[in-house]
This record gives sequence, structure tokens and C-alpha cells, in this order.
Amino acid sequence: MRFREIITSFDWVLTSAAFLLVILGLAMLLSTGPDDQLLSPRFLRQLSSFVIGLIAYATISIFPYHLLRRYAIIIYAIGLIGLLLVSQIGLVIRGTTSRLEFMGFQIQPSEFMKIALIIILAWLFTSYRPTQLITLVSSALVAGLAVLLIVLEPDIGVATLMLLIWASLVIFVGTSWRIVSLIGLFGFFGFLAAWQWFFAAYQKSRLITFLDPTSDPLGAGYSVVQSIVALGSGHFFGRGLGHGPQSQLQFLPEQHTDFILASIGEELGFVGVLLVIILYIILLRRIIRIARITRDPFGQYLAVGAFSLLLLSFFISAGMNMGLLPVTGIPLPLLSYGGSNLVSTMILLAIVQSTHLHNRWVRQPPEELAQF
Repeated sequence: MRFREIITSFDWVLTSAAFLLVILGLAMLLSTGPDDQLLSPRFLRQLSSFVIGLIAYATISIFPYHLLRRYAIIIYAIGLIGLLLVSQIGLVIRGTTSRLEFMGFQIQPSEFMKIALIIILAWLFTSYRPTQLITLVSSALVAGLAVLLIVLEPDIGVATLMLLIWASLVIFVGTSWRIVSLIGLFGFFGFLAAWQWFFAAYQKSRLITFLDPTSDPLGAGYSVVQSIVALGSGHFFGRGLGHGPQSQLQFLPEQHTDFILASIGEELGFVGVLLVIILYIILLRRIIRIARITRDPFGQYLAVGAFSLLLLSFFISAGMNMGLLPVTGIPLPLLSYGGSNLVSTMILLAIVQSTHLHNRWVRQPPEELAQF
């Protein structure tokens, strides 16, 4: 495709919605930063990650997504290597070993493993009959291996999210509800086993206090209680950027990551939260539209996987902020602080954009790009 054709064919609505969410997240980092610093190190790191993500977005969008099918196994293997490296030389932060340090930057391989999992599952369901038992078992093993390595970090939230992405694709490809019910039953027993042998004490406390956060308001339920207070105190228009007492006085823990939606609700009020919801609806509608018009099943599965990841992440993070779901540490994509999450999300959206640009070709890229 020529440059002019790329520009005119680009889904600018999807791009604009994503970038507005990033800008809102950067504004909240400025708001919750130290008073004596105009540009905090945290803000500068996130801005740097945005620039890297922007370059990746522009580059990957242009290349035909068909190439991912050719290298799906290699991409998945690289993702597994990253998780294995974390288990050996990863940084231990708050009892979790989930990050690697490279040239002064911290990289979280599990964030990029989400993309690798979507790609390998799309390849599997395209290369073989998706509803065959052997295909379903293979996809479960592929997802299960990655999930196991993440559980051992331990990061139960990301592991659960990856299982839900796999389940979403399994349902989308047309698996019978009888098999889906069996998968749900296995999932229930898997949860009981994880509770017995894998969940750490603080993770069990989060699940228990989820039922009644006020039972331990100064302990395991503290974050949820403060989040609900912050959301409620913002009223309709909020207290204004930089004027939210829960966020500014550090009563709300992790206000820039796990509970950024509560910070938005406190400082920008109902209007700010509504803006986030509208932008996510626009973003998700554009992705599902791309999935519908894509002729190639591989591209369709990629778009559906991206849709599932973003929808589930939003649902879990928002529910966590409102006390409707347990605290799992799932960031709000494009908004929450975290370079790996931001870059990986922009790469995923770039893959969706590439699917939109090159959906006229089925299974093979255009001839002028087939050499790559």
C-alpha cells in the first residue's frame, strides 16, 4: 500500500480514542505527582513509554498482520523465554517476581505474553479446525503453560486475565456449550486447587474482604474503602485536577496504577469517569467493527482477542475500583501507569490497525510486502 492510501485507510477514530485515553492518564500522573516537581520521574518514564509505543504503533500498523501467522510459534517461544528469565533473574518487588531490568528500564514480560498468547491462539484456530477436541486441548496447553509460569511469579491477576482471553476465543470459535460448561467446571476446581496451594496469604485476604471491605478497613479492605470514598467524593464535576484529598494526601494507595479510575472520579467527577467509559466504548466498537469486516479468520481472531483483552481489563479494573470485584492488580490499559502495559497495549492496537488496513487480502500479504 502506498503512503497516501495508508493515511486515507487508517482508522483514525480508533487511534484518536486510544491517544485521548493515554493523554488523560498522563494528565492524572501530573496531577498526582509531587508538588515540588513540575515533571516527576514517573511522568517522564510514562511519557517515554508513550513515545516508544507510538513508534511501535506507527511501524507495526503498516506491516501486514499475515506475517504474525508465519512467526506465531517463534513469538510465543520468545514470550515463554521472557517468563523463564523472570523466574531466574527477575526483580523482586512486593513479593512478586515479574519484572526484568534492562538498561535502567523495568520490563514486565507477562504484559507482552498476552499478545503472544492471542497470536498463537489465532494461529492454532486458523490452522486447524477450531472446534476439534485436539485443537481445544492444544490451545488449553498453550495457554496453560504461560499461565503456570505467571502464577509462579506469583501474579494471579494477569494469569486469570489470560485464562479469560483463552476462554473468550474458545467461545467465539463456536465451541459447544456442553464443552464450555465442562471448561467452567474444571475452572472451578482449578480455583479451589489454586486457593489451597498457590494463593499467597494477602491474595486470600483480598478475596475474603471483597465480600465485606469494611470488616478490615485498615488492613486488606483499606484500598477498596479508600477507592469508594474517592469515587463518591468527586460528585458530578470533581474537585479539579490536583485537588483530590484522597489522591493528593496519599490516602488512596496505587492511585496512579490499580486505582487510577478512582483518582479520575475524585478529581474529574462523574463527567471524567463518563469520558473514560465513552472513549473505551468507541475503542471497543471500532475493534469489533474491524473483526466483522475482516475476511481472514486469522485477522478476525486477532481482533477478537484484542477486544477481549481490553474489555476484560476494563471490566476487572473498574469493578475493582468500585468494590464490585476483588483487588487483582490489573491495570486500566492506556490509562494506568506502567511502561510495559502501555507499550504492549499500543502494539496490540497496532495489530488491529494492520488487520483493518490489510483485510482485503486473505491469508497472504500483498505481493509488494510478501518479501518481508
